[in-house]
Amino acid sequence: MTIQRLTCGRRKFKLKSGGIFENNTTTGQNNKKIDFENIKFRKIVKKSNKNENIKNSENTKVSKNNNNIQTQENVNKFENKEFDKYILEMQKLREKEARKKYIKSELSRRKQNLVKFFNMEIGIEEVKRTWQFGILILAGIFLFVFYLNFVTFKGELSGEKTLYVKIDGNRGSVLKVNNKYLKSQASIENKKGLEYGFYLMRYKIRKAVNKNGNIKIEGKVLGYKESRLNGVRKYILEIFDNLFITEENLYAFSRAAVLGEKAEVSKDMKDKFKYTGLAHLIVISGTHISLVVIGIVKILDGLSLGYRFKYLMALAALTFYCALIGFSPGILRAYIMGAMMILARILFEQEDSKKSLLVSFIVIIVLNPYSLFDISMQLSYAAVVAIIFVNPEFKKIYQEKILDKIKNEVLRNTVDLIFLSLTIQITSIPLFLYYFEKLPLFSFLLNIVGIPIGTVVIQCLFFAVLLNIFKLSLFNGIVVFITEVIFKAFEGFIYAGSKIPLLQMNINGKAPLWTVFAYYGMLFFITFFVMPLFNAKIDMYSSSFNTEIIK
Repeated sequence: MTIQRLTCGRRKFKLKSGGIFENNTTTGQNNKKIDFENIKFRKIVKKSNKNENIKNSENTKVSKNNNNIQTQENVNKFENKEFDKYILEMQKLREKEARKKYIKSELSRRKQNLVKFFNMEIGIEEVKRTWQFGILILAGIFLFVFYLNFVTFKGELSGEKTLYVKIDGNRGSVLKVNNKYLKSQASIENKKGLEYGFYLMRYKIRKAVNKNGNIKIEGKVLGYKESRLNGVRKYILEIFDNLFITEENLYAFSRAAVLGEKAEVSKDMKDKFKYTGLAHLIVISGTHISLVVIGIVKILDGLSLGYRFKYLMALAALTFYCALIGFSPGILRAYIMGAMMILARILFEQEDSKKSLLVSFIVIIVLNPYSLFDISMQLSYAAVVAIIFVNPEFKKIYQEKILDKIKNEVLRNTVDLIFLSLTIQITSIPLFLYYFEKLPLFSFLLNIVGIPIGTVVIQCLFFAVLLNIFKLSLFNGIVVFITEVIFKAFEGFIYAGSKIPLLQMNINGKAPLWTVFAYYGMLFFITFFVMPLFNAKIDMYSSSFNTEIIK
């Protein structure tokens, strides 16, 4: 039966890749025959109905020859449209059936592999490999415990000690005691009124009080030596003093977003940022690191410098900036990943965000094992894991069904940002429940507007600093005016967002630790075992289900 016969000599339908079905297998041929038999039946019925309608129309109306031709063309167009629609329906139905068979066969294969693994006969070689792997694991645990014991301060917090402190406002965070890490977070009062920065102090401890895992150290500063970079910090803070001192909230935001000094940020402002899910904009994060790298590269692009030299300068600027604000766990993670990206471009290697994430984690644990328990580091890694691992798997589902159907690029990017923000929130939920006793619900929606506006404000602040460093203060008035206008819009958005109910919910009591591990175990299982079943690209006419994962 040919396609010509199907159309009764009216038109030849050619089906090509996306419309051509080509398959040499017996299964494919049988499927096509069934499809065309169904098409033939539907076409004959539709054409007979249309012919009757045409005859009735001709009996009631007198039309000219050209009107008859037009009517016939309309009939042909309608038939072609219905034909294409039916083909599409058949394709969807066949794909659905093929996917069901594939999932069933894949689950059966995995079950057989699991049974085979447990029923496997263990020989001498298998015992040796298992024993070697076990010894390697035990050796790693032993080395980690030994190293942790080596870098941990074990003495009593009394008498004269050497403290490494980060001063921020009227308090200072104790980072090290006698060049060793404390098991708990500790702080001192800034009775000498030292400015924001890092200090090495001789401190006479009179009393240390441990309250809810936080140690408050009381005593007297006997002497101190400040970091060499404190002068640069003071210079940048003076720039903000001169430009934004009259705008209280913008002044506080500029110091926090550029240098990480949060002493000037009011509690009300912090609470609003937290409730709206935009608190990451007032702490140094990967957003700030990327802005520094992009900004330096753009500036050097205008100077027509060499490719490698341009990125070497970007790496030097990034290193200086991170040293200026301090290598906290979250900043160190962003720095290592950014530095590896820059080095990959310098060496003309392919960027691998997964490897850089793993390298950054290993380096941070080696430098400071206790950073593993740092809240900011856990939230930082949860967000990056969501971006690199979780979101790509989910995106394969909504890419074809939603994004590809949106023609407007701005709207498509907005919808993509919504799903990305939702993925990050889903990945971070257990940490919010455990540490903050809060459940984020719809705060991710505010990221659609908040992140772009906040990023523009931060860009303006960096630009203002560069202008004053290069002594181009002539343009300060224009930059300050633009920054204030954008920040007022940003501040108004934050204020309005803080009035929206159910962005977050307070939970009575901290979530049990085992639920955190159970949640991430389930998320891991869904991301790496369940989602690939639904994201596999299936040959609908293949009985062997040759598949490939969409990349």
